[in-house]
Amino acid sequence: MFIKLPYTKQLLGMVSRYALNQITAEYKRVSYAGIDNSRCGCVMRTTYDLPCVCELARYVFGSIPLGVIHMFWWRLSFSDQGLFEPEVSITEEMETISKQFQELDV
Repeated sequence: MFIKLPYTKQLLGMVSRYALNQITAEYKRVSYAGIDNSRCGCVMRTTYDLPCVCELARYVFGSIPLGVIHMFWWRLSFSDQGLFEPEVSITEEMETISKQFQELDV
């Protein structure tokens, strides 16, 4: 479980809890790896597209900006402003398939 720490201040309510947990777990490694890429391995950046240890070391005294988190991890908005559901029908597709099936020489 993530803890509300100063470096996650801008992320709370904006990214998923899973992402916050991953960032918090990675942040605990900052004292060991620091900004050294060879110790970091950048696994979080390459697999989850979340900030890795060497990136998080830059934010020790500040807050992690939302821009460094891939938008996949941003929370969903359930508002329907400006959105509409087009009517979905498969009738045309079924007619095409039926016509193709009738033309087959079985």
